[in-house]
Amino acid sequence: MTRIACLAAVDEPPAPATLLQVALAHSPRVEEAGAGRVYLDAAGLEGLFGDEPCLATRLREAAAAAGLSIRVGIAGCRVAALAAARSGPEGTVVEPDGDAAYLAAVPLSLLELSDDLAARLARWGLRMLGELAALPTAGLFERLGGEGVRLQRLARGEDPRPLASWRPMPLFEESVACEWGMETLAPVVERMGELAGRVCASLGARGLAADGFEWICRLAGGRVHGGSLTPAVPMLDATAVAGLLRLALEARPPRGIVESLTLRGRPVRVSPAQETLTDRSRPSPRLLAATLNRLTALVGADGIGAPALLDTHRPDAIVLREYDPHPDRLPRRARGGSAPVLALRRLRPPAPAAVTLASGRPVAVRSGRLAGRIVAGVGPWRSSGDWWTQRPWLQDEWDVELADGTLCRLAHDGSDWHLAGIYD
Repeated sequence: MTRIACLAAVDEPPAPATLLQVALAHSPRVEEAGAGRVYLDAAGLEGLFGDEPCLATRLREAAAAAGLSIRVGIAGCRVAALAAARSGPEGTVVEPDGDAAYLAAVPLSLLELSDDLAARLARWGLRMLGELAALPTAGLFERLGGEGVRLQRLARGEDPRPLASWRPMPLFEESVACEWGMETLAPVVERMGELAGRVCASLGARGLAADGFEWICRLAGGRVHGGSLTPAVPMLDATAVAGLLRLALEARPPRGIVESLTLRGRPVRVSPAQETLTDRSRPSPRLLAATLNRLTALVGADGIGAPALLDTHRPDAIVLREYDPHPDRLPRRARGGSAPVLALRRLRPPAPAAVTLASGRPVAVRSGRLAGRIVAGVGPWRSSGDWWTQRPWLQDEWDVELADGTLCRLAHDGSDWHLAGIYD
């Protein structure tokens, strides 16, 4: 009989290794589900830990000893175990063969549906898993295809897929010793390129790629010089990786005689995806890496990255950070959707503008980008900051509509007006 326990973190998702250690200490078959959640095979553990309520208590105590607060649910399938883990402060044990009855009163949101499918089921008046389970299977297949039948089976407590047992990711690391030492950067770069080829070959043999690389240069006198890089996309091309490593070493060369080198690749499995006729074309990882190499040579490593907002009210206050090789980790709203949005396209730098005021409010604007009479406007919104530094700033902003329907944002810094952006 299949019995599955779900361990769900109560607070922010902890380090995956910590939750895995708790699960692996109680069962040899553990599946990592991400987002602070793991499943383990709970069948046949009575002789070691007692009945299922005792097992749930033991799992919570083991997690607490590791500094984690978790909830535990035990049932015959993953969906019911997850619902049981979320049902109370400590979790619940679902009786054998009682998954369907237990899931009947659970909201459909437990299945983590896509926005389109969730909206469609909501239009049908479906709110609970029991309502989905009660639909005629043939009619559901006609309207939703195989995905609808799969979701209905989950709603009925039927999950034929076995646990995907977790296995530790192999270490992809290569080292080379330099008996006489290397005093200049050129041989270090050459040897690092050789290590990149060996690491990429090992990754490719297992169908993996690397979303990050770390290197260590052991210097004479016991000193260590290390660094890391994160490519824009997971990579497997040794030539492109060697180019990125060369640029990184040129930006931060080791200060001393190098006696040994170690290069480590962080493995990740990249699922193959076939583009459709409606997909936008994507550059190959090799071409993208080559372009990044040339840009880095022109503007430096600190001038390449993805813009990230700073925690300040100052407009356009951003900093460049490393690219995130996992864009799918972004929230669903951040990845875009079908709902239309009003976007402000900021002008960088803002365009100088001449603004006519009436009773302190802008009534006309003229700049090199646009000109016209203002028919509506809201503001001002005043923001200021960095007054404690040598470069304080102060700015009033207005959102205005011109007579031709153009929406734009005007900014006044105390002396001059600027056209800060135009709305789409």
